[in-house]
Amino acid sequence: MTLPTVERLDGIVRTYDWGDLEALADLIGHPPSGRPEAEYWLGAHPSGPAVLEASKQPLDRAIDDDPTAWLGGDVAARFGHLPFLVKVLAARRALSIQAHPSAGQAAAGFAREERDGPARDAPNRTYRDPNHKPELVCALTSFEARCGFRDPSATMAVLERFGPSLAAVRDHLAA
Repeated sequence: MTLPTVERLDGIVRTYDWGDLEALADLIGHPPSGRPEAEYWLGAHPSGPAVLEASKQPLDRAIDDDPTAWLGGDVAARFGHLPFLVKVLAARRALSIQAHPSAGQAAAGFAREERDGPARDAPNRTYRDPNHKPELVCALTSFEARCGFRDPSATMAVLERFGPSLAAVRDHLAA
């Protein structure tokens, strides 16, 4: 039996204003860019696939060319693509609130935006791919996270105080 080889990936650094100026550069071993580097992506996401170091081929293309070889038969048959994205985050300050859709909501929202727009790279696009975003956090340095929200009925009561100006938001949350 021939075992698959391990190939080094060169990930993609994503810059967001909450990112750290040096942490990812230190981790990856490159000089700091001077911009806030927030995320290091190691995966096959179409908007930022990692690159196979030896061939310089983007990982998503390599998987598309031979899904079974890269993913194994079971994963290739079930998903057809790499079903996760590893992100290394380096936060210098608080991140924005993040809310992720369920698998069904993500698929439906992506299909709707593919049909009706906006373009995938538009800043007002909500669903850039059809996948939900389950997350697992493993902190490499000291990191404080907060999660949880008030009961939805209490949130609706707060929104009611704003009157008709937030009716669309209330209607959307109630649906």
